[in-house]
Amino acid sequence: MDSLRSLIREYASSADIEYGPPPSRLKRETLRYGKLTVTGALSVVSKKAKARDPKATFILDESPERDMLLDRASELLSEVEPLKLYAIERCIGAGRRVFRLLALVERTYPHLALMAYRNFFPCEYDGEPDFITLDVPGTSGKLILVEKKTGATLILGSDYYGELKMSFLRQTMNYSRDESCEPGLHAGSKLYKVKKDGLLKEVGVLIFGLSGTGKTTLTVETHGLKPPEGAILRQDDIVILTRSGEAVGTEFNLYPKTDSIPELPLLKPSVEHPDAILENVVVREDGQPDFSDLSITPNARALAIRDAIPIADGRYDLDHVDLMVFLTRRPEMPPLVRLTSPEQAAAYFALGESYRTSAEAGRPEPVRVPGFDPFMLEPRWRTVVLIMDIVRRKEIEVVVMNTGYVGDAKVPPEASKNLLLATVKGEVDWRFDDELGVEVAVKAPGVDLEVYNPRRIYGPSAYSEAVRRLREERRRFIVETIPQLRFLADYV
Repeated sequence: MDSLRSLIREYASSADIEYGPPPSRLKRETLRYGKLTVTGALSVVSKKAKARDPKATFILDESPERDMLLDRASELLSEVEPLKLYAIERCIGAGRRVFRLLALVERTYPHLALMAYRNFFPCEYDGEPDFITLDVPGTSGKLILVEKKTGATLILGSDYYGELKMSFLRQTMNYSRDESCEPGLHAGSKLYKVKKDGLLKEVGVLIFGLSGTGKTTLTVETHGLKPPEGAILRQDDIVILTRSGEAVGTEFNLYPKTDSIPELPLLKPSVEHPDAILENVVVREDGQPDFSDLSITPNARALAIRDAIPIADGRYDLDHVDLMVFLTRRPEMPPLVRLTSPEQAAAYFALGESYRTSAEAGRPEPVRVPGFDPFMLEPRWRTVVLIMDIVRRKEIEVVVMNTGYVGDAKVPPEASKNLLLATVKGEVDWRFDDELGVEVAVKAPGVDLEVYNPRRIYGPSAYSEAVRRLREERRRFIVETIPQLRFLADYV
């Protein structure tokens, strides 16, 4: 078989396809298995999947089992013939970077078609799409095939919207990197307007972090700034970083986890909006969502309406990136450090370092995901080198913020928020740390940093040993994971 796109087109040619179904009808049809909340938002519970499945995902461009996987896909697709599909034509991005997408979705799952319609941008659509996904949840087995060279993705056996959303964003991120040398990044973006030296200045910020590190919390934080100062949301998930230092938005609306809604009142109107779609959120008999109840899944989410968020202004792109913030939860790390060179920034980006709780063992375990991005495809070294180059040319400041524990001392969200604002305003005092090889924040408004001094918490000798082990692990990870960048091991 020539390509995955050819396979998809072959099945689509004999399918019953309805192009551009009205969103009002998709919502009505979803009510066959979904329900409405008290505010009129749609609520659905997926039956076949509650999260993306990396173990069932295969990149055909890199797989020696390509032909076997395509044959297996054909077998599964034959179970649901004749196919009845909805076709959703939208665009990724609305600024200087626009990609056309075509989502072909099995009609039995209209909420997926509706979520794709709401998630991405309306646009003029003519000719062949840049990226195409066939999403057929009704197969007996689960299989997700990705083909970079044709921009095609096949999703079988999953009715979780995150698979469909990321099928397009994964392609966008990697195509932009490989074709335009402009990497796609898993980061939130926001614009600050703050007074510095008596003048009102704009500071563009990208916030990187793995799930659970507080990326959305900090991205939607206002810090209580009053006009003419302020913090303005641009994107919450995926941006394209251009050679000129812009961060181009990709999504019309947001797709956040909802467990943070009780602590993020600014997001609440976006998930209560009548056009919002709750996915795997507990909704009580009276129609009230209970965002703190994770009994369906810890990965409960919502297609949230951006225009309902008070700090969104109808724009999606950052004109310039001035600060990058890498969120971590390493107990050896101080609450805030500043990296000292583009090479060091690239090294920490390549580490994508944090801690997470193991579902099996119930205890924290270290994790490293290059670029804080589980969707980055090979060659990953190219993304890291492009970041290093853009940081150097645009003189972007890069910091690492520990939003977890320093030893056994919890860094509360309020401290992280204060440290972020202080960094944006240039109000942090830094001191170079010989053992860590970075500048450590020693003074900042609103935070007693001595409380989180790791040498005081661990004891000097124990901390020195912990840092030595940490840096050895980091060097080994870079050399083994991205051997083309082994020179960066000297910077961690």
